[in-house]
Amino acid sequence: MKKYLYTVLLVLGLCLTLASQDRAAWSIEQRDAWNSFNNYLKTVQQGNIKAMLAFWHPKYVSWNYAQEMPTDFETSQKGLEVFFKAYRFQKFECLPLKVQVEGDIAILHVRFSIVISDSSGKEIPSSGPETVILAKKNKMWMMLGLVWVEK
Repeated sequence: MKKYLYTVLLVLGLCLTLASQDRAAWSIEQRDAWNSFNNYLKTVQQGNIKAMLAFWHPKYVSWNYAQEMPTDFETSQKGLEVFFKAYRFQKFECLPLKVQVEGDIAILHVRFSIVISDSSGKEIPSSGPETVILAKKNKMWMMLGLVWVEK
């Protein structure tokens, strides 16, 4: 059993190392897209809904695969308002796995890991893969789409 665990940890460590090495070779456009998204993540951590919405493209659509259907800008905005009334982030990490830029579109594949707490202080962990679609509008990256799966 220990041998299996060590193998899994070695492979995981190698994958994370390769992901971070790949990051050093990113183009200016890839870095720009990731930095823009990283700035957005800071507004999420702060619970700053107004700043979050400013980053969303007017045609923003999101989809948590646990839901039946994707949600549009207005529905997602209402969801944010409800969420931040009930929860606060305790931990928020997002690891970029692949950043691809084609013209004014960027696709970011990331792995997120969060811990939120409710009003009683109960902590709720969540993690999983996430795909973010950014579109450049007026020289600014805006989030056009978000797809994720919680574990």
